[in-house]
Amino acid sequence: MWLRRLLEVEPPSPLKYLFGAAVMMIGVVLPVGYMMFRNKRVPSSSSYSKQT
Repeated sequence: MWLRRLLEVEPPSPLKYLFGAAVMMIGVVLPVGYMMFRNKRVPSSSSYSKQT
């Protein structure tokens, strides 16, 4: 009965909502920041973006 244990351990809904929002923001910010970091680090990416 892992569902029952989850319900018992779960924090109140506002904390759950904040946790979900933080996870979503991390899921969005990490790839975008990684791409920006790669574009800044790799010089060849600038010429590649000019081609497209």
